[in-house]
Amino acid sequence: MAKYDVLATADNTEIMSLQVIAEDDSSGKLTIELDADSVYPSNEFTAEWQALSGSPEGVKKLKFMSSMHMVDNFKVELKSWDDATVKAAGEQFKTALASIQGISGIDDNLNPGQPQIRFVLTEQGRSLGMDTATLSQQVLQAFGGEIVQRFQRDKDEVKVRVRYPEAQRQTVADIMQARVRTPNGSVVPLSSVASISREYQEDEITRIDGLRTVYLTASVDKSILASNELVANLQRDLVPALARQFPVLNIHFAGEAEEQGETTSSMISVFVGALLAIYVLLAIPLKSYVQPVLIMFAIPFGIVGAILGHWLNDLTISILSLNGILALSGVVVNDSLLLVSRFNELMKEAKLSLHDAIVKACSGRLRAVLLTSVTTFAGLAPLLGETSTQSQFLIPAAASLGYGILFATLITLILIPALLFIQYEIKQFFVNMMGKGDVT
Repeated sequence: MAKYDVLATADNTEIMSLQVIAEDDSSGKLTIELDADSVYPSNEFTAEWQALSGSPEGVKKLKFMSSMHMVDNFKVELKSWDDATVKAAGEQFKTALASIQGISGIDDNLNPGQPQIRFVLTEQGRSLGMDTATLSQQVLQAFGGEIVQRFQRDKDEVKVRVRYPEAQRQTVADIMQARVRTPNGSVVPLSSVASISREYQEDEITRIDGLRTVYLTASVDKSILASNELVANLQRDLVPALARQFPVLNIHFAGEAEEQGETTSSMISVFVGALLAIYVLLAIPLKSYVQPVLIMFAIPFGIVGAILGHWLNDLTISILSLNGILALSGVVVNDSLLLVSRFNELMKEAKLSLHDAIVKACSGRLRAVLLTSVTTFAGLAPLLGETSTQSQFLIPAAASLGYGILFATLITLILIPALLFIQYEIKQFFVNMMGKGDVT
């Protein structure tokens, strides 16, 4: 493995460090680390580098990445019993992906494999007594070489290998002009005892659940297109056409979209459980079945705030965003709880009217509500503006939590007083209907 460190400069100013690693004769990796004061964000630098690089001649796979991913941004698995079906569908899918903006680094297992030459004995060769084992051994000796002697030179063992000169083993024509020895000792041209055909031998065959599988992976520029949005577009535009053309084809989307789908489904059950736990924890001290529901009305508005925060910061909603929303659900109820608990105290102890109790509860708890929300957002704000690689995965969760609390607080100061009025009016209506008189 060869490794080189190169320092790139512009106007005597360090802008990046570059590292080249040659893993073997046919593959390598180039890593660029931008200076902390670089004017280029990593994703813009990657896009510009890719545009300038184009498609170098002779390169089978070329992938540009601005950050490391635990799972592929995009991955699709095409499965069928028929090899020809999955290969044809894979080529069409690959062509469709290449035409979508924001898609780069398309990789697949559609490569034909290693080229090989197949020798088949002719009738003449069999009549001369040749067999496949003898033929293959002589061809290997002629072009690969046969060790005829070993001797010691100092501490090393030297092997003497005999084979055709290099100039006579360069092309397929050289193979056809080679000579082989028959069992009776006569030497004949290889072309007289065997026919040659060229073909490719697959390095590996991928099967899932017993089905022949072709997979395609790609990097997705999330500033242009989200992974789940890409999957939705393909399911709407491309998948139906492939299903009609290849009825036996099975299409499965894996990668980040699959991980996000699985996480979302599991988080829905966790979210419902969390809501039930919040309701129980509120209902016990408040001694009410209705007021916990009023307090929890802030949760949907917190989710709206989280979505707006992603939009303002040009972020895509990811798994970590959902984690932030889950945490947000338990936090946004604090402000509503402050108002409702103070309102209950005033109604019981001060014997105030409904209007006066609500006004006094809101004015008395306004400072506490604003300080709670603003200080939480202020604590998360530095993380939202962080540019280091280590903090990037935390930013979606911080955006969900920070903007969700801020937006829910503003709505809470208006919504909760209105809901308390509505609760009282409904309660008063049912009391009057039952003829039990007025209760507060």
